[in-house]
Amino acid sequence: MKKSLIILLSTLCCITATAQELPLGKEEILFDVADILPANIDTATPSQGFAIYGRYAFSMHDKGQCVIFDLKHRKYINSIILEGNTGHCNNASFGNERYSRKSQFPLFYVTECRGERACYVNDISLEGSRLVQKIFYDGKEITGPCDWLVDAERDVIYLYCTIGKTRMMKWFPLPRLADSDSRGEVHLKPEQALGLIPAGDITIPQGSHKYRHMIFLPDGIPPRPTRLHITNAKSGKNMGIIPLAEGLEPEGVATHKGWLYLSYHTPRASRHNIISRFKIKRKAD
Repeated sequence: MKKSLIILLSTLCCITATAQELPLGKEEILFDVADILPANIDTATPSQGFAIYGRYAFSMHDKGQCVIFDLKHRKYINSIILEGNTGHCNNASFGNERYSRKSQFPLFYVTECRGERACYVNDISLEGSRLVQKIFYDGKEITGPCDWLVDAERDVIYLYCTIGKTRMMKWFPLPRLADSDSRGEVHLKPEQALGLIPAGDITIPQGSHKYRHMIFLPDGIPPRPTRLHITNAKSGKNMGIIPLAEGLEPEGVATHKGWLYLSYHTPRASRHNIISRFKIKRKAD
């Protein structure tokens, strides 16, 4: 299965005819997470959000499972269940604040996506996690599920949502833990928004990630076309659309050391989580 997936994905160089005009280079297939998972580790639900901190990658799965691996050495580290999150976990990102001086990583923000539309804020380690805050948006104008995306560089949190029939990005100051009420919640109000831009012509939203002035937005579910949209975070203008491989569902995106990483879910084979990457061109910085 691994060989056939790599052959399939390698055809991307043929369909990204406008690659030289885009801020990304050609896609490079790294590996299938199934190849490093121990046989006794069950991934019964599909991979979803994806985040990177240092050499560690955090691959979220529906219902709160997080598979952690060493991205540099392509080595399995652990599989944990995030405390309190049984949602879709459609997106994941790291902030800057730490729960305490002893925290192994900054706070980990995971989209619940369905139901509460909440962002679950976690104090995470390689051994487990605890839920330390929940962020909500109290505006009534959005419809359907929504995602949360943290821009750690600017201490901003984005709400990736639908208003009317348009996919939008609305952003707010990133709440601190000290902003939580007695229930450990933060409720953002419409008047607190710092800005609003269209996200692009997104058919089926997947993950999201902001890097410098670019927002990367995977789109689609097989057998429908799947694409990677690049949106200018300042103007909302489209900076390019990259067709993605047929038969695989694009999920989470993250950046690390000048590369954009993309996590694919393999339909009906949740163990097979394909990781690829694109070089971010210097002029795009």
